[in-house]
Amino acid sequence: MKTYWQNYIYGAWVDGRAGRIDVIDPGTGEKLAEQALADAGDIDRAVMAAKRVHLSGALSDLRPVARGRMVQAMGRYLLDHIDDIAQVLTREQGKPLWEARIEVQGAARYFEYYGNQAETVEGRSIPLGKDYFDFTTYEPYGVSAQIIPWNYPVEMTARSLSAALATGNTCVIKTPELTPLSNAWFAHAAEAVGLPKGAVNILCGLGAEAGAALSAHPDVNQIVFTGSVPTGVAIATAAAQNVVPCILELGGKSAAIVHDDADLDAFENDVRWGIYFNAGQVCSAMSRVIAHDSVHDALVDRMVGVAQSLTDGPSIAQDVLGVRAGCRCVYAIP
Repeated sequence: MKTYWQNYIYGAWVDGRAGRIDVIDPGTGEKLAEQALADAGDIDRAVMAAKRVHLSGALSDLRPVARGRMVQAMGRYLLDHIDDIAQVLTREQGKPLWEARIEVQGAARYFEYYGNQAETVEGRSIPLGKDYFDFTTYEPYGVSAQIIPWNYPVEMTARSLSAALATGNTCVIKTPELTPLSNAWFAHAAEAVGLPKGAVNILCGLGAEAGAALSAHPDVNQIVFTGSVPTGVAIATAAAQNVVPCILELGGKSAAIVHDDADLDAFENDVRWGIYFNAGQVCSAMSRVIAHDSVHDALVDRMVGVAQSLTDGPSIAQDVLGVRAGCRCVYAIP
C-alpha cells in the first residue's frame, strides 16, 4: 500500500493545491494513506485538459470500433489487476474482500458492454419528399464531469466512464474523499489501452470546493452524479446556469412487501442480502419492509436472528457479510 496517492491530470500524476487528505481504513479506524486534494484551480486544469483533447478530435474522431475496442480493453485491464484493486478497495471502503472482487468484476462488465455498444449509436433519416434530405447524427457532448459516490467507487466510476468514452466524450472524475484510492486503476487502464492524454482525468476533492467548481464550470458539457437529493439539487442548480444536462441518481427508499402467504425462509435470505450487502450502503438496499400483521412478529424474530448471525470486523479478513448498521424498521399492516 502506497502511503501517498496523487491526482491524474492530462496524463500526469500531480499533487493537489488543497494539500492532502487522510484516507481511513473503516475496519480498523487507522490511517491507510494520504490522497492529494484538489481545489477549484486543479478542477479548472483538468476540465481545460479534457476540453483540449475533445476539440482536437483525438478521441471523438476515432472510428467507433476503435474507441469500442479501447473501452473493452480497459475492462480487461481491471480484471487482469483485480487482486490489487480489490485489496485497496476493501481497505478503503470496508467491504469484505469477496464483495470488492464482485465490484471490480461488475466494473469490467460495464466496459465490456459499452465497448460493444460503440458501433450501435446510429442517427436516422426522415423522408420528407423529393429535393429534401433530413437526417440526424449523434455527437459527443464534450467534457463529461462525473462525481462518484463512496459506496461503490470502482463500479460507479466504470458505469459512467465507459459509456462516456465509448461515445467519444472526455472525462473529469471527482472521486469520493472517503474512497479515492481505487480509482487510480482507471488512469492506469487508460494509459495501457492507448487513450489520448487528457481523455481521462481523476481528482479527489471536497464536494464544497472541488465538486462545486466542477458542477459550475462553464466548459463542462454534461454532469453525472450519484448521491443525496440535496447535493443533487445543488448540482442541477449549478448546471442549469450553464444549460448543462445532468444524469442524477439520487437517494430513495426501497421497500419489500411481505404478504401473509410469503415464504419466510426465502425472505430471510432476501433480508440477509437486501439489507446487509455492503453493510446496507446500496442505493437499492431493502431499507423498509412492509409486512402483513399476521407475519409481523415471526418476521421481526427472523430479521433479528439474521442481524445477530453476522460478523463485524476488519474487512480484509472477512469471509462473511460485514455489518456496521443495526436492523432496519419493520412496519406492520393489517
